[in-house]
Amino acid sequence: MHSDVLKKARYLLAFRRFSEVISLLEPRITEYRESFRFYYLLGTACLYVGDIGGAELYYKKARDLKMTDPELINAQAVLFLRRGEIQRAVEYYLETQDYEPANLTAKRALDFIKKNSGTERLTDYIHSTKIKRFYPPLGAHPVFIGGSVFAVLCAVLFFIAALYIKPFQAEVPRADLSAFTLSTEEKQNSLVQDTASSVFRLVLTKKELEKAYEDAQTYFQKYRDNAAQVEINRILNSNASVSVRQKARLLMDYLSEPGFDTVSDTYSYTQVSAQSWLYMDCWVVWTGRVTNIEQNEIEYRCDLLVGYDTMERMEGIVPLILAQPVHIDTALPVKVLARVQSENGRLILRGKSVYQPIPEK
Repeated sequence: MHSDVLKKARYLLAFRRFSEVISLLEPRITEYRESFRFYYLLGTACLYVGDIGGAELYYKKARDLKMTDPELINAQAVLFLRRGEIQRAVEYYLETQDYEPANLTAKRALDFIKKNSGTERLTDYIHSTKIKRFYPPLGAHPVFIGGSVFAVLCAVLFFIAALYIKPFQAEVPRADLSAFTLSTEEKQNSLVQDTASSVFRLVLTKKELEKAYEDAQTYFQKYRDNAAQVEINRILNSNASVSVRQKARLLMDYLSEPGFDTVSDTYSYTQVSAQSWLYMDCWVVWTGRVTNIEQNEIEYRCDLLVGYDTMERMEGIVPLILAQPVHIDTALPVKVLARVQSENGRLILRGKSVYQPIPEK
């Protein structure tokens, strides 16, 4: 199973068995070509063994799948630091702080650079093993106590924990949404009373509205943020009272941005184009090809020919906007992770990550 291989790789990293991680993962590149975690683990193993070229390559592939991961951005920053490209490293650490202001690694690195900029100490530090202080953290090295039998037992227990305890941790409830529970008064007055002077896309009964609200909270706790967003949109476009709609909108602040490997309840172009208001702010993974490219230093715009990856049938054309310059080969199909939004009343995609397969030689 895919998850077992990645868990084994994390296990080997914890024991600092970097070469074994590389031997385990590199033969599976085609199989895991859409896994952010795969490329991140492989790049980290390469970094620790000194294969900087391999680390750069695999971190870049991970970045193509997930642009905003703080751990990855820090890892790329330390590569620039190793090469003496201090300004680029600073830019990447600052980018990490944009996404995660309290990130400790970025803070320590920036403080160190600031205190030692232009000094021999910074140069000496970069060219010594001390720079590993800013490498991706591996956690504490597992401790073996006693003889070989006990050592084997520890290894077995550690591996079992990696395989079985981790999945259960994902079921831990997320943020406490008890404050968003509808009060008795809100339930009694959950609908707009004066419907004659208002226009709604949906007219719900009290029972239907309460179900949509409860479903949104339930989906959130099950990490089904797209499904929760659909229920929120259902409420926002209905005859729900102002109070209920305000609470539903606040729920959106708790939804997370997914990666290619974590997005759930994805919706097709046909579904979204038919009722774009219902899927607004949901995340989709669509394949196709790009055309009509316009880009500058801060933005990349194009038209995504949805479903045209095989060049046999096109489902539709949607403007795609990425908030940073990227390179997309128009001769190859592309897979996009993007948020459904609108611009001037027109359906668009705000892209987060793009992936293109490596052409076969």
